[in-house]
Amino acid sequence: MGCGLVTMNRDNQDIHFTAFSENFPADSFLDSLSTGVIFTDCSGILTFMNRKAERLLEIFKETVIGKRIDMLPLRTPLYKVMSEDCRDLPLEMNICGRVLQVRSSEVLSADKKLQGSIYELIDVTLERDEKRSREEFVAKMTHDLKSPLMVLQGYVQAIKLGMWGEIHPKLQKTLEDMERSGKSLYFMIEDLLDVYRLEMGLVQIKRLPCDLSELLENCCHDRALEAVEQGVSLILKISGKLQKVELDAKQFSRVFANIVGNAVKFTPRGGKVTVTARIRGDNFQVSVKDSGIGIAKPDQSLIFKKYYRTDQAAGFKGSGLGLALSKEIVEAHGGTIEVESVVGKGSVFTIIAPIAE
Repeated sequence: MGCGLVTMNRDNQDIHFTAFSENFPADSFLDSLSTGVIFTDCSGILTFMNRKAERLLEIFKETVIGKRIDMLPLRTPLYKVMSEDCRDLPLEMNICGRVLQVRSSEVLSADKKLQGSIYELIDVTLERDEKRSREEFVAKMTHDLKSPLMVLQGYVQAIKLGMWGEIHPKLQKTLEDMERSGKSLYFMIEDLLDVYRLEMGLVQIKRLPCDLSELLENCCHDRALEAVEQGVSLILKISGKLQKVELDAKQFSRVFANIVGNAVKFTPRGGKVTVTARIRGDNFQVSVKDSGIGIAKPDQSLIFKKYYRTDQAAGFKGSGLGLALSKEIVEAHGGTIEVESVVGKGSVFTIIAPIAE
């Protein structure tokens, strides 16, 4: 290979090559890679192909070395790879029964002169198969978990509506507990699935103009009964008229529900939870302050991890997924979620996110 290739060091998408010693030629090095490598010079002539590229494309390099790209046989895997523009972003292609990720970059000499282009081929078939298997598992788990739960909730609703006769007063309270527990289980399933979907990039954030005041009012209204039963005062304070913000209302409703719900749950009877919202520059800020059990300093950096539960939270119901999901959603909007807390005196969770995308 005439250009004396050795190591590849990326710098702003370009690749710089330096020469190997004579005892370890560049061709031997590139043939040992698990990544397919193809090199073309400035005139588009294919001058090098390593063994992995030969295997991935099912071709003998001797039949194509020295040919220009436009001279390659059409409808062949090699022509398909070489003819695509994959310099800005890597492309995934189905080649010879495999899924290949293909990327091209310019090759510069030490004095910044253009030497040609390099194509990198990575076999991602196994990763895509595993991802598809996980998606199928999640879809099946969603169905298997939700279906019996929806049947149970349907029967509870039917009994409450009196379809099987008058309900005894003592049974009414039991039915309400069953309904509340069913909803809690449903939301736990949704949290588990949404954390997975966000991590896998399967949830797309759809930002639309939204009334933040209305979103918070609905959240506090939904938590009002829970607060009354807990003996906790739930107060919403909005500083002035809030302009509309661009966010995914459905996803952010879950964030507010998680944060406010936790504040109510971990605040003892007679305590207070205050939700405030305001605009600060190009961001909106929502704070949830409680007079609850608080979070120890070492735990404050860990509470946003999946399934993590503090010692103070022992005895309280919860999956340990709500804060992890909330953090994922807020960060997907380009925002942050912070916590300040003192054990025994309460906590303040603050969400800061851009008004517009």
